[in-house]
Amino acid sequence: MTLLTRLLCLTTALALGAAPLALRAESDADAAAGRALVKRYADAVIGVEMVVVLKINAGDRAQPPQERKIEVNGTVIAPNGLTVLSLGLIDPRAALPPQARASVEEPEFKEVKLRLADNTEIPAKVVLKDEDLDLAFIAPEPAPATVPASAPRTFACVDLASGAKPKVLGTYFDVSRAGKILQRVPMVRPITVVGVVEKPRQLVLLSAYAAGCPVFDPVGKFLGISVMLIVEKHAAGMVLLPAASIAEIAPKGT
Repeated sequence: MTLLTRLLCLTTALALGAAPLALRAESDADAAAGRALVKRYADAVIGVEMVVVLKINAGDRAQPPQERKIEVNGTVIAPNGLTVLSLGLIDPRAALPPQARASVEEPEFKEVKLRLADNTEIPAKVVLKDEDLDLAFIAPEPAPATVPASAPRTFACVDLASGAKPKVLGTYFDVSRAGKILQRVPMVRPITVVGVVEKPRQLVLLSAYAAGCPVFDPVGKFLGISVMLIVEKHAAGMVLLPAASIAEIAPKGT
């Protein structure tokens, strides 16, 4: 197993290794709310595919670049297709301790694509990264000049301004997608807010997480997405980053 493969496995394990969601009997109202939410927002959760190229230096010697194709979930946050995801899912350096991180160069992302719910592939590019907040923004590539002009594609998306408020022990729902081997079927589950950190910025603690995927209240207001908590450039668990924090740094007019 190559170092890149080990790093990506560590990153995936961290993203999926949050506190498990205890099985519980859902009320008819909660079950109905969850079914309505997945029907309403499933198309806003899409696959982001790319080839990650990682260069690792061993002392004064640079090892040959290592490549791996990956697919992760992202959340579309604008009608133009702007998509946000957890940076740690595509940048394996987040899984490294600080002393090892220095030997790994910033990864290169090639062959980036958005895979929509109907399996349409849209060429895309990484337009902004924020390591402190563990966010990466992906935007569709402009159509080539040789392609006849047509009406711009409108993407299903969540509303950053809808503004759900976290309430401790309140019931919320995350919407995600299974992987390719499970036909990328949309999934929904109830989760609970178990705590809220207010400073230096608001972070919401949940009973379970799906990295890069959106969380909603029962009436469909967007609470935020699950990301890695980065402390001194190292992943220290999972949190939910509220919609307002995402909106603050999301690129405009991409």
